[in-house]
Amino acid sequence: MPSAVLPSVIGIAGATGVAAFGIDGHPTPWLYEIVAVISALAALWLLLAFVVGSLIDVWLIDAALDPAGHASHRPHPLPDLRVLLDLAGVRVVCVMPLVAAIVWASSRIYTAAYDELTTPSNLATPLAVRVVESAADAVVVVGLAWLASEAVAAIAVRRLVLLDLGIWRSIGGALVQIVRRPVSSALTVLASFAAGIAAIALAMAATATAFDWCRVAARNQQPIAITIGIDQLSTTRDFRPVVFALAAVILGLAWLAGMALSGIASAWRSAAFTGEAADAVSKARPDSTVATLGLSGAVSERSGD
Repeated sequence: MPSAVLPSVIGIAGATGVAAFGIDGHPTPWLYEIVAVISALAALWLLLAFVVGSLIDVWLIDAALDPAGHASHRPHPLPDLRVLLDLAGVRVVCVMPLVAAIVWASSRIYTAAYDELTTPSNLATPLAVRVVESAADAVVVVGLAWLASEAVAAIAVRRLVLLDLGIWRSIGGALVQIVRRPVSSALTVLASFAAGIAAIALAMAATATAFDWCRVAARNQQPIAITIGIDQLSTTRDFRPVVFALAAVILGLAWLAGMALSGIASAWRSAAFTGEAADAVSKARPDSTVATLGLSGAVSERSGD
């Protein structure tokens, strides 16, 4: 992603302006068709992501509730299709407030970005920082909506898996649980998401640093020996290709390490929300069972047995 060059607004306008807008300035049918196709593809992609994420959610919940720690060493049966669709439905419903917040904030962020592009307030500050400062309220609203929707969805998903209550009752139960257990819920949210933010920050810092090394090594116009102050070797050796290759290897390792950290943080966040939801369910229903987890097929060992 750091090396991906996004098309500019002028480039997009030059490529689509003639077909997208007519002489009268109104959108053409071609533009509506393209928007419809892109929206349909994005919806299908998100639905597939919700289904795959729901499948992984069930397995992670099973692993977190396994007292013997054998969930990661045995085969995992596929959850029932109904459970997967219900879990995807929970995710879809919970993401709606975030979509509404993004729609509301998009105009403010667009206005701030347009103003900073046309009349910059401070060229010494990066554009992204200036846009965030100008539209701080919109960014805060989107961030809070994202955090709230993720927390409610995480608890609702686990209540659905543990109790099989359906989409709306699971979401309602999640909201009630947060209200009844505000301190515990807040601590779970803060601790779990703080781990994820720390992992992302470390991954971004390592990747950006390694990418800068690659850029410096690629753009260096003189032998690396002169650059690092070893003049006596500059006439016989040029370490630029070796330095660039090493920087590229470090970039790849930093990317892999960042992905691993993000995966570990996501798994730990899932376990934290699973523990919070299971504790709330066990206190609300002492006789409830959480053994099946919506898994289909017979298995020799179940969580909680």
